[in-house]
Amino acid sequence: MAAAAQQKEFQKNFRLIVEKIFNNWQNLRLAVEHGMGGRNGQQVAIQIMDYTYQYCVGNEKISQGELEAVIEELMDQEFNTLCDDNSIPEICSNLLRYKQMAQQNQYPDIEAELIKLPPGKEWLRPDVKVTYTPVDGDSSSDENMDEDGDDDDEMDESDEEDAPIVSARVTRSQTRMQNADKFVEPEDGWTTVRRK
Repeated sequence: MAAAAQQKEFQKNFRLIVEKIFNNWQNLRLAVEHGMGGRNGQQVAIQIMDYTYQYCVGNEKISQGELEAVIEELMDQEFNTLCDDNSIPEICSNLLRYKQMAQQNQYPDIEAELIKLPPGKEWLRPDVKVTYTPVDGDSSSDENMDEDGDDDDEMDESDEEDAPIVSARVTRSQTRMQNADKFVEPEDGWTTVRRK
C-alpha cells in the first residue's frame, strides 16, 4: 500500500512540475497567441501538456531523443510550428531529470530549481482566457474583409478538411471552365489552387 501511495504522490507532484514547465514555455504560448492552433489553440496546448505528462508517467524508460521527437511532432502537427531555439531539448532534458528526481523524492531540490523560473501567470488552464491574433500569411491588409469589416474568408473547422484550397473567390465562369477540364488563366490578382 505504501508503494501505491508513493506512486500517487509522485504523479501528483510530477504533474505540477510538467504544468510549471509548460506554462513557462514561450514558444508554445506564442504559437497559441498567434493563432497557429486555430481558435482552440489553448485547448490544444493543454492537451499537448496532458499527453506529455501521460507519456512520461506511462513509460518507464524514455530517452531524451524519443521525448523530443514526440513533442516536436505534436508542435508540427497541431501548431505547424518548428522550434529552432533548442527549447524542446531543454524542456525534455528537464522533464526527464525532474521525473527521476521526483521518483527519488527529491522534491525540495526540484522546488529550488523551479522557483528560479520567471514568475508568470498559469495560462494552460481552461478557466484562463488567452487572446490570439490569427496570422494570415502574407496578407495582413483588408483584402479578405467585406464592406461590414467582417472576414469573408472564415471557415468552420468541419469545412477545413474537405474544402478546396482557394486564396480568393472564384467567379462562376472560372468554375465552369475548370469543371470543363480546360485551364483558364485567372485574372490578375487571383490565384487558383487545384487539388490533385
